[in-house]
Amino acid sequence: MKIISKYICNIVFWPLLLCDAVILMIINLIVFAVTYPFDPKRKVIHAFSLYWGLHYLWLNPLWKIVYVCNANIDPKKSYVIVSNHQSMVDICLMYKIPLVFKWVSKKEVFKMPFVGWLLKLHGDIMINRGTTQSAKEMLKKAGEWISRACSISIFPEGTRSADGRIHGFKEGAFMVAKLNKLPILPVVIEGTRDILPPGEIFFGGRATARLHVLPEISAETVASLKMRDLSDMLHKMMLDEHKRMIPERYSQNSETE
Repeated sequence: MKIISKYICNIVFWPLLLCDAVILMIINLIVFAVTYPFDPKRKVIHAFSLYWGLHYLWLNPLWKIVYVCNANIDPKKSYVIVSNHQSMVDICLMYKIPLVFKWVSKKEVFKMPFVGWLLKLHGDIMINRGTTQSAKEMLKKAGEWISRACSISIFPEGTRSADGRIHGFKEGAFMVAKLNKLPILPVVIEGTRDILPPGEIFFGGRATARLHVLPEISAETVASLKMRDLSDMLHKMMLDEHKRMIPERYSQNSETE
């Protein structure tokens, strides 16, 4: 039955997704042209991106979203949002968070049709991994968006997890938080790799995408900790939550061991 549902999902949903993306991109370009002069945060484009990303998850009856927010999110505050990364579907799911935010994403994603075009219109921040100059430019652009009361969203692992577990964090997100004196909002994702496994183009069929928002790390705590200590604290917090969500992935008998 699972194989049948996966087959039907790909036969029906991929053509729908592609046709839908063409129409929505045309509308998005019009919305951008109309709102750009008076929308410095690009809030309208963000709202359009929210609909664009989430409506794919809403439309497919095989996919379910479970959103758990254990944090008091203040829409008037800016945050550095950090999340584990399992699938390209994470980008869609993250729009459940009720904040206007800008992604930090590797340059390869900006080259992708539709996704890359949308990131550029959205004002998201490109980074070329491994280059000091690109890191400096990322920090500068992040600061510019933060000055406009936007949040910044970063996958601190730097890439999608191959086995679905949470791995080590890079320091970029924590540099942004410390330089701009911002709180950090930890987010844990599970289940999106069942919708679209990393490195594949075929959907996986029936799945539940879960997004848990954890309590923020205050700006005062961010400022008081060394970079490595802050990274280790966030990593442990998110890893503990992920183990609660899917303990079998971390068991000794797990197939990913």
